Amino acid sequence: MDGYLEFVKSVANEQNKVFIMDTGEGNDFIDPATGWYIEDFSGWLIEPSKEDLLIEAINQGTQYSTFKDSYVFAKWFQTDDGKIKVRFVRY
Repeated sequence: MDGYLEFVKSVANEQNKVFIMDTGEGNDFIDPATGWYIEDFSGWLIEPSKEDLLIEAINQGTQYSTFKDSYVFAKWFQTDDGKIKVRFVRY
């Protein structure tokens, strides 16, 4: 798995959630400190107990309606000291 995607998933895990990526959303950056290709992601931020249900919904093509309230954007930003951080935003 991509190092940056693993990082985003670890941020979700710190919130006792699981992040399942849907697509990349641009805002591209190559982090010189880690070598990661970074971009904003969209996807689902869910309770771990719902992960199998989401996977099933993806396989059935119903994920956008069934899990619409869990759809978020994982937006990255850089701190003043150059560290990469991610916040999950609902629109």
